[in-house]
Amino acid sequence: MARIHSARIAAGLFENSVKSLFLIALTWTLAAYSGFAGAQTPGPVTLSGSSLCLDVNSQSLSPGAMVDAWTCNGGSNQIWQPTATGTPYKFVSQNSGLCLDVSGASTAAGAPVIQWTCNGGANQAYSIKAQGNGYALVASHSGMCLAAASLTTPGPQILQQVCNGSALQTWQVAGLKVTALPSKWTAPIKLPIVPVAAANLTDGTVLFWSADSALNFTAGEVTPGKTYTAIFNPTTQSSKQVIETNTGHDMFCPGIVNLPDGRIYVTGGSSSDLTSLYSTSTAKWAAGDKMNIPRAYQGSVTLSNGNVFLVGGSWNGPLGGKTGETWIPGSGWQLNGAITDNYILTNDAGGIFRADNHAWLFAVSNGQVFHAGPSQAMHWFDTSGNGNVTAAGVRGSDSDAMNGNAVMYDIGKILAVGGAPSYDSSNATSNATLITLNNGTATTQTLPSMSYQRAFSNSVVLPNGQVVVMGGQTFAQPFSDDTAVLTPELWDPVKMTFTPLNPQAVPRNYHSIGLLLPDGRVLSGGGGLCGSCSTNHTNVEILTPPYLLNANGTAATRPTISSAPATAQLGTSIAVSASSGIQAFALMRMSSVTHSVNNEQRRIPLSFTVGTGGEYLLAIPSDPGVVIPGYYMLFALNASGVPSVSRMVQIP
Repeated sequence: MARIHSARIAAGLFENSVKSLFLIALTWTLAAYSGFAGAQTPGPVTLSGSSLCLDVNSQSLSPGAMVDAWTCNGGSNQIWQPTATGTPYKFVSQNSGLCLDVSGASTAAGAPVIQWTCNGGANQAYSIKAQGNGYALVASHSGMCLAAASLTTPGPQILQQVCNGSALQTWQVAGLKVTALPSKWTAPIKLPIVPVAAANLTDGTVLFWSADSALNFTAGEVTPGKTYTAIFNPTTQSSKQVIETNTGHDMFCPGIVNLPDGRIYVTGGSSSDLTSLYSTSTAKWAAGDKMNIPRAYQGSVTLSNGNVFLVGGSWNGPLGGKTGETWIPGSGWQLNGAITDNYILTNDAGGIFRADNHAWLFAVSNGQVFHAGPSQAMHWFDTSGNGNVTAAGVRGSDSDAMNGNAVMYDIGKILAVGGAPSYDSSNATSNATLITLNNGTATTQTLPSMSYQRAFSNSVVLPNGQVVVMGGQTFAQPFSDDTAVLTPELWDPVKMTFTPLNPQAVPRNYHSIGLLLPDGRVLSGGGGLCGSCSTNHTNVEILTPPYLLNANGTAATRPTISSAPATAQLGTSIAVSASSGIQAFALMRMSSVTHSVNNEQRRIPLSFTVGTGGEYLLAIPSDPGVVIPGYYMLFALNASGVPSVSRMVQIP
């Protein structure tokens, strides 16, 4: 079929006047690969996973002709020569001798891509960043990625868009082979609800829930309430829905903790002063003690003494005044009047309704809590009696990071990533900060940034100390998949750098979840809960991280734990039978997550010796501020860093 496209020549294009705009920091470039320096052998640039090629419309020889994605045919108008222009590359059409160009040197999303006289402008220079099974072409003047409109339909013009790691922004460059870390995702697994919240259960299953509807929620106070829940079995990939009405509690937008006895304790939310407890052994919910202050979107955490602390939460109930309170088993909720929510506020454009949301809280010794964010200011909270607050400085060069998250990946070590200055309508950051806790002090270190800006992402620590950061969007906008980032990143605590993994199939933004599974894989799911909207994602995907795969992508041989005690006491040693040659053991706390925040997860590496019978003698730390009481997944790792399937151990 003949192609009839009009050439698009923008007036006043003087790209050579734009040379001082910023360049994108480059992690992966063509120059990093053998044979890719200077001018390269010309070849096609193909949209990954499609039969479409980067194409100059109608084989035009004119400056200003549009560049589109067209069925690959080997024509000279689909052959491009990448040539180094310093660190980035320019792409020269072998049909016209003109350069791939963002029209008018525009820095706006949606700006068209054309061919234009080569002039050395930054809008003709592209960093090449590995993502998924291909590469993003990042315009140096704008930091945006070249994006097609469809994987199947030829013809629409290529535009620059905010980078999001999607297939529409992933290209194969002739002669360049992806060497990203191996990783695999399952196909999306259907659920009966949108999993807005999730919690590990002691039998290896996962508890999900949404709100008073499977696909939507009722705004404001809901009394009496009900909650749509589901139990998911990762092994069989099956789930069962249960509508919980027993406690009258709509558990949408709550605080969640994993109690020392394995129960899941849910506080507030749409029924803002109620609390509920779920028991795996009975598979039932029971009403808990009412809180003193109605709240939702609060931060909560299990303490070293088995109590529960929470603070903030103006999403429901009266605005502001969300002072901290502590639940003491058998005694109910005690107000910590000195720990006001003023300490956790961000400078959110939405005011107090958003500014006290989702505090990042980490239990430490003596019933105390370290407050790491999302406000830039950090604190120590003493939860005894009326409470006490000690300033802990600011989170390095990071700013307020609402919808970001933080995870304790080692004893006293916290990785904080992403977030945005405001909850809604705000550009996310790619910031990463290391926080080190030591004897009541907190020091910070600004780390190399993530590859992508992320708000509403989820972070999950692995048994080897690496952290998977999944999902999110570059512009925080609830109930939208615009600017979604599909490519996860793996943070390495030794190199302190992020490496992209293979992309997932479904955007995971607002109302998404992420959890470590007992077999060492990572669960990612949810997003949406907005009625009949297109961004409802009633499914999950399971990531097989690189440590479970050989370099060629085949399954790695895993060590095994043949026996381990069901319980262990602080300050003692336990005997574990496992494969020979084990190099490391780690306890991974059972955890729970909602709205991108999981204050319960932590990793505790264990020292060990080998007994006379070949058994491993693992030393359990004596400090309950290190090993918070509760259930843990015990992993063994071999010399290659491959983890076993875990054994469940309770530390009472």
